[in-house]
Amino acid sequence: MDMTTKVLAFVAVLAPMILAGCRQDPIEKVPFQVPVVSWSDDGEYLPHRAGPGLVAQSPSPIPDVPMPIGFKAVKSQCSSSFDGVSRTVTHVYQGRAAAAETVLFYQQQLPLFDWEKVERQTFEDGSTSLHYTKGNEALGIRLSERHGKATIEIYMTPR
Repeated sequence: MDMTTKVLAFVAVLAPMILAGCRQDPIEKVPFQVPVVSWSDDGEYLPHRAGPGLVAQSPSPIPDVPMPIGFKAVKSQCSSSFDGVSRTVTHVYQGRAAAAETVLFYQQQLPLFDWEKVERQTFEDGSTSLHYTKGNEALGIRLSERHGKATIEIYMTPR
C-alpha cells in the first residue's frame, strides 16, 4: 500500500465520525474536581477521613467525654475549671464528618463512660443537642455540620 492509499483509508475511516458529530472534547467527558480543604475556626487543617464512621481518640481532652479521631480542639473556644467537686467545661471540636455521624458517635460512646441520657433535641437548622447526667454533673453536646465540617460544642456544668 502506498502512502496515498494509506492517507485515503485513514480519511475514509475518520470522515464519517467527524461528519456524524462523534467528536467530543475530552475535557467535557471528565469533570474538573477541586480538592476540598477544610480548616478549623482557629485555622488548623482538618484532615480528610479514610473510612466511614468515627472512632474515639485516646487520650481525649476530657477523659470521660471522647473526641473523634481527626477532630481538632478549637483552643480559642475551650475553657475548663474544677472546684474540687465538679467540672465546668466548654470545649469546641471540629472535624470532617456528617452531623448524623457525630450524633451516633456520642450516643454510642457516652454510655461507655457511665453518662445517662436525659434527652435529645433536633433544631430547624439541622443541629442536634444531646443531654446527659453523671453524678453531680450535667453534660450538653450540640452537634452541627456545614459543608462537611462538623462542629461539636461540649458544655459540662454542676447540676
